[in-house]
Amino acid sequence: MKKSYVIGFAISMGLLMWFLIDEGHASYPLKQDPLNDKKPISTPPAQQRTLSQPVTKATTKTSSVTQSAFDEDLAKAASVVADQYQKSLAFPPYSQPLTVYDEDRLKPNQFFPVSSPVGEQGGELTVSLSQYRYVYPQAIELTVSAPNLGKAVVTLSNTDTKKSLKTQSGVARQNELAMIFKGEEDYPRNLQLLVEADIAGKIVPVVAQIHYMPPSATLTSFDNAYPRNDNMIVPANLTVIKSGLYRLRANLYSGTSPLAHLVAKARLNEGSQQIDFKAHWSVLPKQTNDLRLRDFVIERMSPSPGELNSFGESEISEFTIEDFAYDSLQQLPYQANKQEMQSLEFLQGLAAGQ
Repeated sequence: MKKSYVIGFAISMGLLMWFLIDEGHASYPLKQDPLNDKKPISTPPAQQRTLSQPVTKATTKTSSVTQSAFDEDLAKAASVVADQYQKSLAFPPYSQPLTVYDEDRLKPNQFFPVSSPVGEQGGELTVSLSQYRYVYPQAIELTVSAPNLGKAVVTLSNTDTKKSLKTQSGVARQNELAMIFKGEEDYPRNLQLLVEADIAGKIVPVVAQIHYMPPSATLTSFDNAYPRNDNMIVPANLTVIKSGLYRLRANLYSGTSPLAHLVAKARLNEGSQQIDFKAHWSVLPKQTNDLRLRDFVIERMSPSPGELNSFGESEISEFTIEDFAYDSLQQLPYQANKQEMQSLEFLQGLAAGQ
């Protein structure tokens, strides 16, 4: 039990660090339940003395040892997070180094295939999709595969109401079947795909869930990069459908090698708008003749707890940065701001058990 608490705490601390180094996360206070003013049922005094005294003596010593070990484990977990956050402060939060191991940022809209065991004959029925989050008018593309796969029926439905929206069927070729559901503007946000496959005469089901939403903005193009103090500035041009606070993400590559994860944030009005990506000099190579931006995410952040965030789409898959001189940048170490230093002190305090 103690171990599960520690693991949960470590995960929470990891999410906290992501919050600290990732600009623009909105947070809202949790709604509290009303206080219960009813008095608890009391135990007769004599029975309390008889039952409680031996238990208290037996458990106090054990709980003290357990709490001490628990606190030590929590301090170790907090120490790891504090060290990681301190290292991240060598770079600005809008321009963090990126490696081939950062799959959550390299593949921000990845759908992880779902599978169902076929049965005694072995193997699995697997459903794969091109992505997890779709924006109208994108089509929903999926692939169904399994050993001895015959016919398959796929039903697209509303996850919340279970109402069926569309159904398609087909016969597999070489144990695989591809299907496409045309995008619809009135699709609900939460969609479910129920696959019922005939495998050697046995019907095997598997369910996949995705998100579908109307676009909030469209990334249309980029202007040429230029230097500004210690940053390379890459202006992004958008057509905004719904005004609000936007956060854009992009990954910077040198050829095919990832360099940095860039985050830009600004309040945008409807119509043609521009937002600047900034790449700090410390994440750039001295040879900047093959820099590219890819993996774009356009997000309209939730303005209130009752409204979900929404996403946009990009008309371009990659932008090549040309004629940029590394020597044109001021090469000064990044200085963490007051808020970032306070966050570090908070984490270090948790690690020290304060």
